[in-house]
Amino acid sequence: MNVRAVLLLVAVLAIPVGAQESPGRISDLERKLEQATRQLEQLGQTVQALRAEVEKIKGGGDWAGAQAAIQATATTQTQQRAEPAVPEFVGRVIEPGMGGSEREEALRAKPEIFIQTRYSALPIRDAGGEFEPNFSMTRIETRWAGRVTDRIGAGLEIQFHPALEGSPEELVNDAFVEYYLNDHAVFRVGQFIKPFGFDIQQSSAVRESPERGMFAGYFFPGQRDRGVMLFGNLNFTPLKGVRYYLGAFNGNRFFADNNRQANYIVRVRKLFDRPRLALGISAQLGKQILPAGVTGDNDENLIGVDFQYAVGRLGLRGELMAGNTPSTLLGIEPDFAPSFRPGAKSAGGALFATLRLTEKDHVYARYDQFNRDPVAGYNVRAFNFGYFRRTGESSRVAFDYQFKNRPSFNDDAVNGRFHITWSVEF
Repeated sequence: MNVRAVLLLVAVLAIPVGAQESPGRISDLERKLEQATRQLEQLGQTVQALRAEVEKIKGGGDWAGAQAAIQATATTQTQQRAEPAVPEFVGRVIEPGMGGSEREEALRAKPEIFIQTRYSALPIRDAGGEFEPNFSMTRIETRWAGRVTDRIGAGLEIQFHPALEGSPEELVNDAFVEYYLNDHAVFRVGQFIKPFGFDIQQSSAVRESPERGMFAGYFFPGQRDRGVMLFGNLNFTPLKGVRYYLGAFNGNRFFADNNRQANYIVRVRKLFDRPRLALGISAQLGKQILPAGVTGDNDENLIGVDFQYAVGRLGLRGELMAGNTPSTLLGIEPDFAPSFRPGAKSAGGALFATLRLTEKDHVYARYDQFNRDPVAGYNVRAFNFGYFRRTGESSRVAFDYQFKNRPSFNDDAVNGRFHITWSVEF
């Protein structure tokens, strides 16, 4: 039996036999099959490397090179066996890979495509021009990302929906390069998502509610910034499951910035296997620009805490963020918030719950609040509940209804009561 046949047999036997007896675990089996396929490809590459080393030895090469390749193979196999299987529902609620590097995925020729359409109706009271009715394209994005060499990875994401809305300056979402220092440290530079909290980093492709919490849009409009970051995991006792992020950014709310000072972000997240739980704490220390003729406190300091928990069919998330009221809104030129005052404080948070009815059907509810809106100076409260159904591995349809006491003005504003969203990612 040749080597490839043996590897294929090992990959197939790695899938638990008992799983075949439960139709409800089809998604889990497909995920495991994909993981086994990746492992098979990696092992195939390793076999080729070992074969080359053997040929080198036969031709007068050194034995040390072959020994190093064999040791690398053993290390890779040990790491792969140590990876725990995470059910799809638990993975969506907790998202254990959130904020990770591109190390595990080789850069592919085919990009990822994400399309999201929405129908909105029933504006809330006093929404006025802050509500966009009828049909819209809320996301049109394409992304290339992955490992380029053993030590280098890269990511590029382009979004096309701002161009349709007359905002072409927002076309580039991500553009970064990362260097793998070792198994526990990655250095990234460029433009990418800020590592602050859960909602900021969660992808629109997996989010259940139509948009992020209001606090995310006010404190981090656009979610991205330009800078450098050192991040990784501390998967060794007693810090197993701890992930860290240390970053320095322009602090420009994605565009407008002229204070010549960087903002610094620290985030630590701990993952637990039993129970299925994640806890995170984030902090930002920085400065922001002030309107012309205004003097005083220009701090842009923030603190945030978050948790994600899954048990059985129930998933829970909570996040709280507080700090200096933002002076500007999203814009290529400074767009100062009318109710901003130096030294003012704002706070926001959300509590989310989801219930898995079947492998495809889910219901959810979320309470969302933001205190001291920098545009109007009010406290904004919203409660939304909905249902979404997975229509295949790459598509899903969601229905959402919302109660909201007044409009919000953050960059992902949702000021309607009823929304139907259809997302496709491939």
